[in-house]
Amino acid sequence: MRNKDAFVYLWFDTKNRMFYLGSHKGTPDDSYTHSSSIMEKFTKTSIPSYMRRRILATGTVEEMIELENKLLDNRKEKCWDKYYNVTVAFPPPPLYGEDHPNWKGGISLHPEYAREWREKNPEYARKYREKNPEKLRERQREYYAKNAEKVRERQREYYAKNAEKAREKKRERQREYYAKNAEKLREKKREYREKNREKILQSKREYYAKNAEKLREKKREYRAKKKAEKVNSVNLRRFMG
Repeated sequence: MRNKDAFVYLWFDTKNRMFYLGSHKGTPDDSYTHSSSIMEKFTKTSIPSYMRRRILATGTVEEMIELENKLLDNRKEKCWDKYYNVTVAFPPPPLYGEDHPNWKGGISLHPEYAREWREKNPEYARKYREKNPEKLRERQREYYAKNAEKVRERQREYYAKNAEKAREKKRERQREYYAKNAEKLREKKREYREKNREKILQSKREYYAKNAEKLREKKREYRAKKKAEKVNSVNLRRFMG
């Protein structure tokens, strides 16, 4: 009996009139939904009412990957702008080479393959990004230019659902950036202060003028706090002594 341990599926986003085609090692009734990095994320128990899924075929993993690639090749020629499958991809591992079926003209046609490979080869992927920044930016610009409103809408929806998570990610990226570029940022700050000395002084004067009472109150609170800390320190030394 022929194994049927994988399937090819098609999601249709009725709200945005967009599709996503993929393959998955598993069964249609498992918990898997999709692997798109662009299409809205959801679980099997929280599928939006406007999302529709069709199972196009079942079979072995090799058969389903081959079928998926054929279908995606067909879509690329006819209606690629209607698909969420557009991804910024990385070179395939040397083990496979440029003629690997999951690699067509510099675009990975199999998102799971691309993601798995990136996770296993972070250094290679990092070097590719460093060597080809303009190529990657150009692909991103082209996609955003064609799908600007859709991208903004998905971003708004994501931030609305994951506000705290998004803020924490942003803070983490900022911390990493500051840690890696500390001296560069300090130098920029020094240059800015030198070029804008009078502007900075004027801004400070205006701030002090608008917030004079508030600043005096803060100073009083600070002095009271320091005085209390000093008294506590003296009392503690007497107690210990």
